[in-house]
This record gives sequence, C-alpha cells and structure tokens, in this order.
Amino acid sequence: MGVPLIALEEHYAWDPASADNTVATWLRSNNTTAYDRLYDRGPLRLEQMDAAGIDFQILSLFDPGVQEDDDAARAIDYARRANDDLAETVREKPDRFGAFATLATQDSDAAAEELQRAVTELGFAGALINGRTHGRYLDDSAYEDLFERAETLGVPVYLHPTTPHPAVMDAWFAPYVDDGLHLASWGFAVEAGTHALRLIYSGLFDRHPRLQMILGHLGEMLPFSAFRTDRYYGLGGDVGGRLQRLPSEYLRNNFYVTTSGNFSPPAFACTLEVMGADRVMFSVDYPMDDNKDGADFIASYPMDEATRAKVSYGNAARLFGKKIPARLRGAAASRDAPS
Repeated sequence: MGVPLIALEEHYAWDPASADNTVATWLRSNNTTAYDRLYDRGPLRLEQMDAAGIDFQILSLFDPGVQEDDDAARAIDYARRANDDLAETVREKPDRFGAFATLATQDSDAAAEELQRAVTELGFAGALINGRTHGRYLDDSAYEDLFERAETLGVPVYLHPTTPHPAVMDAWFAPYVDDGLHLASWGFAVEAGTHALRLIYSGLFDRHPRLQMILGHLGEMLPFSAFRTDRYYGLGGDVGGRLQRLPSEYLRNNFYVTTSGNFSPPAFACTLEVMGADRVMFSVDYPMDDNKDGADFIASYPMDEATRAKVSYGNAARLFGKKIPARLRGAAASRDAPS
C-alpha cells in the first residue's frame, strides 16, 4: 500500500448555483466526461479517487460558486442550500469526503454567520472563497469579522483564483482572451497571488496571527517571488512598511500551499525550499486536472519519505484535525511518533 493521499482543492458543480457557469456550459458541449465528473459526487468520483490511490477529498463548489450573483439575498440562500446539500454527501461518505463551505461574500456579515454554521453545525473543514466579489477584495474592512470567526473556529480559508478584475482584463488581457491568457495559464495566478499579498500588506495577520489560509497551484507564484517581495517591501513610502514582519514571514506562517494543477518538478522544488515541508499539501484540482497525474507526481518526485508523508497527508491531518478520518490521523500520528 502506498502513502495515503488527502486532496483539498477538489471541485463539484451544483445547480442552481452552477447552472450558467461558463466552464461547465463549455464542458457540457465539448467534454462530456469532464462535465460528468464535475457534477458527480458518487460512484464516478470514488472510482477516479480509487484508481489514483486518493483516500480523502475535501470538496468545494466550483468557481465562482455564488459570488457573481447580483442578488445578495439569492446568493445567501444558494450558499446555505449548497452547504446543506454538500453536508448530505459528507454524511453518506464521511470516510472519503470532507467539505469547504460556500460563502455569499456579497454580504460579509452573512458570510461570517454561514461560516460559523457550516463549521459548528455541519462539521465543515473551513471555507473556500473564489477571490473578490463584485470588485471588492477580502482586505476590505467589512470582512474583518469573517476572518476573526475563522481564526476563532480554528479553520482555514482557501483563497481560490477567479477571473482577473475587469479593469485588469481591459488593460492586460483583452487582446489575448481567445488564447486564454487571463485564465489558468497566467491570469488566475496573478489575480490570486496579488489578492494574497493585499491581505498580507493590509496587516490582517498582525491582527489575526493564528489565522490560516491556503493557496493552490504551488502558491500562485508567490514562493518564486518571495525574495524580491521582501527586498522591496515599503519602498513606495517615506516611512517604509507598516507590518511587524516581512511579507514572506506571513507567507510561511499564515499560509499553506497545495500542489493543485501544478505538477512541475522545478516549481515544486522552489515551493518546498521557500515554504518548508510543513507548509505544502497535496491537491489535484479535480476534475480540471487528473487524479492519477497528481498522485503520480507526488509518488515520483525525489524527496525523503518524511517530506513525502507530510505533503501527501500529514500536514492536512495536522491542519484539519478531527475533520480528517481517524485512520488517516492515526497514520500521521504513527509516522510522527519517535522510534
């Protein structure tokens, strides 16, 4: 038996929230296999997990979730219904599935309340937020209570990419939309990485030092740029930076990063070196990426077995605690026990 695998950025679609989703609509006409995988939370998904040796998935509603809805009341309703529906999936297969909450970030107070409900009543492992909502980023002071709740509850927030801001789309990407430059090849990482830096620069983690967040795709390019981010932090003002520490210290202390959709050995080497083995976790980005590809990448990458165990499942077991099945927590504890 191989090393256990816990995957954290694994998506599903749910109507009515996903009914008009651009990617899902395209898949329905052009890639029915991927479309079926996206909507399935049963035999097909489990078959794909078993084929790759993935023991446990934490599920999240497909980008953008409910966050693009112009009707805040409807978004709140959809978020609650989506979370209740996902909770049923987890109850049916608690040994295979966990859940990240969907939040209607159009209303920051409602988002905080739904996070509280999802964690304390439904047993969710945290929340996944798809970037900004209607142009408002999470460094807005309105979200202070949401992050305070996450810190108090002891659950992480997964900051997932979304399409770049409309102003950025116009200025940078408009001539190359047909080539997909604004999507996963570049635009998603720029948008999500910048969003994470906005949170760091806002002082969020000075105010909430125990708050934990997760970034996918090997950290949305932030590990690669960490040296220069630190070197030039505060250069734009007369006084210098306002933070208590350098930006990369928050990256290494308040963020985890996952391998989702970025199975590049050189990028993984950089991420491990910058973040440290305790801050990197396995993920696939299913069904946009293939479970077997992700599992094979982790199995074949040349690293010591202690590091492989941390990345594959140990770090997730430590971060999520009892939200992870006891058999996987036990495996992690047994491996960490002194010989």
